[in-house]
Amino acid sequence: MATALITAIQQAQTRLPLLSRADRGALIVRILRELKTHRREVLGHVPAERCVWIDRLIASVSSAISEIANMQDAEFNRVLNEFEKLMATLDDISHAEKRSKTVH
Repeated sequence: MATALITAIQQAQTRLPLLSRADRGALIVRILRELKTHRREVLGHVPAERCVWIDRLIASVSSAISEIANMQDAEFNRVLNEFEKLMATLDDISHAEKRSKTVH
């Protein structure tokens, strides 16, 4: 799923001036949904005190969806760049953990 989301982020960046506020909001909601899924499925077994960073990110994004969607193109693009990097990193970590579990 993360790969499809990363592709959607990249496509949104190329069409940025054409995206409506609704399109931007829907993309942020999709990113948020992926973060929540990652938190639940990948980090569910990790002690809560070690997951404060993702819990805070989820809470911040949840409370600021409309503000993010209303950002100027350059600001919104920077936010998308950071989410793209984060999603790629989380995806890489998840795959590395799965590989290490199958090796042992």
